[in-house]
Amino acid sequence: MVPSPAILAGRGALPIGFIKHTVGINRADLTRDCLKEIRLWPGCETVEGIAILGSLADKFSVYVTDYGMTKKPLADRALRCIQREKQRRFHLNLE
Repeated sequence: MVPSPAILAGRGALPIGFIKHTVGINRADLTRDCLKEIRLWPGCETVEGIAILGSLADKFSVYVTDYGMTKKPLADRALRCIQREKQRRFHLNLE
């Protein structure tokens, strides 16, 4: 009889599931990547600036600081999608 994953997890074995692996990135590279990607979205070509706010848990939030001629709701929606994608792949290195 094979023990269940819950029992194995109690004995120090790894539980069944996905392990989240992310790559560290610094603030300047993340800012450059996010700004490049938001300018590829239709209607967001004129976004001038974004800001990256980091936390002590290696997490981050991305905000538009200068919208240019872009409509605010459109840029905010695009940046939410980009932020979600970047958070799946990267964690913010503390300088």
